[in-house]
Amino acid sequence: MINQESGKRSQIGSALVIGRSIGLPRLLVLEWGAELRGKLSATAGQSGFEVTACSTPEEARKLLEATEFHGLLFDAELYGESAAEFLSWLGTLSERKPYVIALADGQTDLDPAQWLRRGVDDLLLKPFEAKELKMRLAVMETRVARRAQQAEVLGKVRRNQGRFESLFLEAPDAIMILKNRQGKVIGVNRAVKEILGYDGKSLLGKFMSLVFPDIFGRDGLASRGDVLSGATVLNAVPYRRPDGGMRFLDISMSAIPWDKGYAVMMVCRDVTGREGAEGGRIRDSKDEAMARFAEGVSREFGDILTSLGGNLSLLESAAFLSEDSREVISHAQDACERGRELTGDIAAFGGAGRRRRRGEVEIGALVEKSVQFALFDSEGIRPVFRFGDELMPVLGDSGQLRRMVEALASNAVRAMGAAGSGGQIGVAIENVAIGRSSELPLREGSYVRVSLSDEGAGMSEVDLRRVFDPYFAGEGGGRGFGLTQVASIVRQHDGHVCVRSQPGEGACFEVYLPAAEGARRPAGASDPASKGSGMRVLVLDDEPHIRLVLERALAAAGHEVYCVATGDEALKAFHKADDFGRGFDVLLFDLDIRGGMGGKQALARIRSTHPGVKAIVTTGFVDDEVLENYLEHGFCGVLCKPFRLEHLTSAVERLGGAGR
Repeated sequence: MINQESGKRSQIGSALVIGRSIGLPRLLVLEWGAELRGKLSATAGQSGFEVTACSTPEEARKLLEATEFHGLLFDAELYGESAAEFLSWLGTLSERKPYVIALADGQTDLDPAQWLRRGVDDLLLKPFEAKELKMRLAVMETRVARRAQQAEVLGKVRRNQGRFESLFLEAPDAIMILKNRQGKVIGVNRAVKEILGYDGKSLLGKFMSLVFPDIFGRDGLASRGDVLSGATVLNAVPYRRPDGGMRFLDISMSAIPWDKGYAVMMVCRDVTGREGAEGGRIRDSKDEAMARFAEGVSREFGDILTSLGGNLSLLESAAFLSEDSREVISHAQDACERGRELTGDIAAFGGAGRRRRRGEVEIGALVEKSVQFALFDSEGIRPVFRFGDELMPVLGDSGQLRRMVEALASNAVRAMGAAGSGGQIGVAIENVAIGRSSELPLREGSYVRVSLSDEGAGMSEVDLRRVFDPYFAGEGGGRGFGLTQVASIVRQHDGHVCVRSQPGEGACFEVYLPAAEGARRPAGASDPASKGSGMRVLVLDDEPHIRLVLERALAAAGHEVYCVATGDEALKAFHKADDFGRGFDVLLFDLDIRGGMGGKQALARIRSTHPGVKAIVTTGFVDDEVLENYLEHGFCGVLCKPFRLEHLTSAVERLGGAGR
């Protein structure tokens, strides 16, 4: 039924079809008098309403609970219930409450404002004409249509708001809304906890200078002029989470309208994987270029140094040279020797180690010996070892791995010495399994992880990125390839090395080496060659080539060898070995040390506290009085230079084995 009088029939019909899913507005008439109820229903029907009539509040309640009505026309003189009680119940319908027109006696004392406060939308006084009722129903049509339209608009707004809230809350990137230039946090999404490591609620009301001090400044103000200027993009920003984890973030910030001013939306995207892969490609490319460069340089310099050293040897034998000239040539030969050592380091960095034969290495024993030897000449620094059970051996070259561990230990000593801290170096070894989900650039399988931590001054983010670069010294000083050689050796063994550090909190280097799966041995087990007969030997000799020959000969026989060039270094190493729980079994001391304490004086000082120590004297002066009475000077045996290496090994093993 269409009402032409309202002039808005098409509008309300359209609105109600959209908002209420029906074609005609429904009206409930509540009137206890049958005659008046009939007139009201007829007039409303003529106005285009679908009318339902009832006589009691109980019936009206049931109808309103079962069906949605757009309007309610009721007589204030209800049968069996007061109007106030009925209106109070209507208020409980909330959004389903219909438009209410109350019929009231014109003689009532009730103020119309009170009716409106109780939930009545319109008041019609009795008696009234049909024309007046139709006008009130037309007004109701208009208002119901407006309500339907407003409800539809509000519904769209709420749906859009819900969508945007879901987009904001469930976005994979960390999003924060910042107020004012200090970056005060007034809104966060759920990804903040996953990416930044902070509980979102704990950040509300805080300032971003607590999270990104390098961007916003520790004073609370933005330290970069472009941060809050409207649009900012920062790529691959290093970020350390509260739990110590390291991430790389792409950060974008843009100004958005907020209240009467503006706020800043800060979006943080985790690009650690991208940076890791890209950084790995860059490192691989750089390492490959460095390896080729090192191989070429080592060959070129090897030839040059061979020619230079050979010509110096020929020149040294010339009869016309003075003693001063011979001394100058000797110093030049020493420099050539240092050049040969450096060339060897460069060759190893270039990849020569890949061609060496590898075997199973008991990493626990190797690490323990290497760290102890590296700390013999350091004061106030002690190692603390913590090995896992049944460590697996690793596949590798024991000589290279020994140099790797010694370089790491020496780096820790330099870091702690520069900080003046002394203290302890923690060494931990354990078996680990690398799976597909690991972020480490390693293949799946079993590995042995060697961790070495120091108590030094720590490193900045900039230093962490450069720590494995050649000749990078940082604040601790140092020379040579150092940690670059460590990275090269680990890479040649198909492993991985990484470092964690913060300024003031020391550093921890972690080395992952592929395990030789099959046999597991107790932690710290000795190498096969050193079981039973292996001894620890301290060598004192001021000639580098002599020390090298002695070390190689005794190490090949399965003994641990530590070489020093001065008597003071020998004393320090001897007492430091005792601190590590295992002293030297045999001392091999040269009698004459140029420019310092000789073997006789060094042994006398050692015997003052360790009278049972076993020592062998070596010398090229066969008429020295010590050789004739070596027992009186505390020595147990004599080796006169030149001697055969098998005699050396036999003497050491015989002397060392006698007291075991």
